[in-house]
Amino acid sequence: MAGSGSRYNLLAAGDWQGGEPIQKGPMDIDTEDHPERSGWTTETRIRGEILPPGSKSLGQRALLAAGLSRGATRLLGLAGGADIEACLDLLRDGGLVVEGVPPGPVLIHGRPPGEWPACGPLQLGESGTLARCATAFLALSTPAGSRFDLQARGSLVQRESAPLVACLRAAGATIEPASPRGTWPLTLTSSRAPERLCLEEPISSQEFTALALALASLEGTHRLEVRGTLPSLPYVAMTCAVLAQFGAELEAQGSSFEICGPLRAPGAPVSIEPDASAAAVALAAACLAGSATRIGGFGEASSQGDLAIVDHLVAFGCRAELSGGVLSATGRPLRGVDLDLTGEPDLAPVLLALAGAVALEDQAAGATSRFCGLGTLNGKECRRLDVLAAALTRLGLAVRCGTDWLEVGPGSPTSDPLDLDPHGDHRMAFAFALLGLVRPGILVTHPGCVAKSWPGFWRDCTLPTSDAPAP
Repeated sequence: MAGSGSRYNLLAAGDWQGGEPIQKGPMDIDTEDHPERSGWTTETRIRGEILPPGSKSLGQRALLAAGLSRGATRLLGLAGGADIEACLDLLRDGGLVVEGVPPGPVLIHGRPPGEWPACGPLQLGESGTLARCATAFLALSTPAGSRFDLQARGSLVQRESAPLVACLRAAGATIEPASPRGTWPLTLTSSRAPERLCLEEPISSQEFTALALALASLEGTHRLEVRGTLPSLPYVAMTCAVLAQFGAELEAQGSSFEICGPLRAPGAPVSIEPDASAAAVALAAACLAGSATRIGGFGEASSQGDLAIVDHLVAFGCRAELSGGVLSATGRPLRGVDLDLTGEPDLAPVLLALAGAVALEDQAAGATSRFCGLGTLNGKECRRLDVLAAALTRLGLAVRCGTDWLEVGPGSPTSDPLDLDPHGDHRMAFAFALLGLVRPGILVTHPGCVAKSWPGFWRDCTLPTSDAPAP
């Protein structure tokens, strides 16, 4: 993130220059032959070139900015996962005209603040980003006194965002969660945004994103002060990059952000590059399977912090690089690591799976890995730190963990078949699939949860058996 007095003037993702992606429907889930369990095996072969879906994080930010902008925005490369679909549905339910369906081009006719009328129940799906952003901009960017009913399902019902709710209430909005278990579903009554907002002790970078988006959509200059540590700073930088592309000016002065709006539709199409978090799964799969893969389409000034996967793979002893907008990786992981994942917590499931694989294959002391910066994981779609620790323990590995760290090393590996439950969390399913590449007998229950971000995951990364080269 830029230092004191730095003005954000960052570009969003670069254009995809590769071939045409496989055209799929928005929810083309490839679990017809395995509706209850699926998985990869030690015989699975990974494709040499893979195109993951467009970045979910970039896509949601761009869609919501487009929805609050003056003018029409054309978006290219949107993913077809459930979170993007939920975002598009919310815009449509808010009365916006949306043309096109991902993964094809999508045209959003923006509706600036003041033009969003109170309407019937709005569905948020399971998306934490969408839930936080919608709550903030409906509370601050709609005519004062407007009332909205925000509905949630699945894992979102358990998620909390008390710092965001407290900030919006201090600004004058009325917010009434429907259940003591979490923040959503809720009803809210909007208020006029004050010139200054204060976000205290945020538990997610999405809370900053939500408030910055709401303030950037308004005319004039507003100030957002953050008291406490902002988690996942690369996602903060991503938010600033997307808002800058829509004409907003953001200046950071220590922990205070001056935000000048309004948002305006860019003159050129907004291209969403492939999802770096998903790409990390594919790269790790190639390394564990003894293959090599390439993933193109990343901009030279990409704002995706999860491209740090390159450095992390190298730390494991793999060969990986980002060159000319193309990610590539090969070589099995050779050693344990000591990594701080504060800036890229979404990489934790992939990297813990790699660490587990190293510990399974090497009983030496150097096969132990330690990770810190994991304090936000238990507030995600499931209690990720707990679920990962439990899965690695079931494999017979030695696991120690605290509230924000985990250590995994050699133990007494088991060989019994294992069904691993991802608890409805797409990133847990990805991690457990990776473990199946090195440990026979692992199956992932309820594999369709990958539809949240990568509906075609189970087939997009792997070669059909008939096409796989001999090992």
